[in-house]
Amino acid sequence: MDTLNTSSSPLNFEEMYDQFHKLIYHIAYNITKDIHLSEDVRQETFLKAYIKMDTLKDPAKIKTWLTAIAKCTAIDIFRQRSKRNEICLEEHVEFHSIEDHRSLEDEIDARFLKSSIQDHITRLPFTQQEVMALKVMEDLSDSEIATKLNLPPSTVKTRFHRARKQLYSIVQTKVSA
Repeated sequence: MDTLNTSSSPLNFEEMYDQFHKLIYHIAYNITKDIHLSEDVRQETFLKAYIKMDTLKDPAKIKTWLTAIAKCTAIDIFRQRSKRNEICLEEHVEFHSIEDHRSLEDEIDARFLKSSIQDHITRLPFTQQEVMALKVMEDLSDSEIATKLNLPPSTVKTRFHRARKQLYSIVQTKVSA
């Protein structure tokens, strides 16, 4: 049986899968926005991890290692499918001219955060939802939002700060649960 020696105890491949398969799926889904592609990414990620298990230098960093594999795999599969016109790249990701791998990783992290915020915005009061959605999802300035909603800029600013504070509270409650 293949094992990873961590500082506390060896972790076999099945335990690694059991511990991280949901995380890998969520990373994949946040990149691809497709359940079938996400399953493919998860399977490919663990296949790559199994093949390259001996290259993991610090088993304590297995989560980071798997996350990096998953992100790269999701991006690769997403690009392959978009080249074959199975999905439209513009519908899923706004790729600006990406200079290097690091900026792509930052873009993916930003999309993951944005997706998480979108999930929690629906729990806010409607007046805060609309301001937060325009600010975060459409990247509008306070004055643009004020014009669009026919509100004073100070009201937009107040609603945004209250929404941000409440979102923080929602996320903290979820994390501590």
